Amino acid sequence: MLHDAAAVPYTLRERRKVRSRCGVEQRSVMDLRLFLTRFADAEARRGLARWLIVLCGLGCAATLVALAALGYADRWVFVLVVWVVLLFIPLRIGVEALQTVGARMRDVVGDRVATDPRRYERSDVLPIIADRLFATRVTMPRIAKPQQSHKAREAAAAILHRTAIGGDTAGRLAGAIRMLLAAAGIEAVALSATATGVAAEDIQARWEGARALSALAALTQVLVAAYAERWGTLPPTPELGDRPLDDYLEAALDYCDEAALKIDALPWTEPPLRDLQEGVAIDDVRATWRAFANAGIPAPRALSAFLDAVLPGTAV
Repeated sequence: MLHDAAAVPYTLRERRKVRSRCGVEQRSVMDLRLFLTRFADAEARRGLARWLIVLCGLGCAATLVALAALGYADRWVFVLVVWVVLLFIPLRIGVEALQTVGARMRDVVGDRVATDPRRYERSDVLPIIADRLFATRVTMPRIAKPQQSHKAREAAAAILHRTAIGGDTAGRLAGAIRMLLAAAGIEAVALSATATGVAAEDIQARWEGARALSALAALTQVLVAAYAERWGTLPPTPELGDRPLDDYLEAALDYCDEAALKIDALPWTEPPLRDLQEGVAIDDVRATWRAFANAGIPAPRALSAFLDAVLPGTAV
């Protein structure tokens, strides 16, 4: 009995250690999965490939300099074969193979966090949530490029993160949605003028406007879906009156192809939004969105400026 009594505390300590070790291992596995999910995106793989080119180039140059210093400069062909054929090409193929791994990890992480009631409070999984909502709720128009989809998902995750900081998350997210909705409405009117007015022959302006509108409408759809998923109802949008919010956003996405791909495009016929937000603020949202949408990837400064316009006074 004395032996058993003395063994109990030891057993409890060991159990705590095991639980702690298991928790650390689970977090490590989750962090690895989250890291791999980013390579499902083509831009992330291209960025990694650029770093691979730089590193292999520097390694090859350093090897050539070392051989020249040792008097073996005539063996440069062998050095190139090693660095290009035996190192760079297999590693480059491995980078592209990460697409399958990243897509699989994205599905795994998405399934795991879908049942977590506090998932919107975890900044590390917000990009996964935005990707999942984009894939299930948004159908991009034909004129849109992959960059527009990437920008919409990136901005959605950033807005979800910023609105979660501080109190009244629902109110701030609803305000952001209303601001984006107003900006999308004005963007659609501007696109209609470009496609049907005196400047209708400027096809480049039509394409640029259609892609900006497509990404902006897709971003708004993702945020609306996130709001509905978290609070069980659609955000209040008095600007639309009795018109369904989803129908309005779908009409904006459909109009992108109408304005960009048809010679005799029809005008935007949706009634104007009522009680629009302050005009200057909407102009700032549109200008910063255009700058972010046209910037390269990544574009942290352009994204920060856009967030400051949509959610003023919430800089982090």
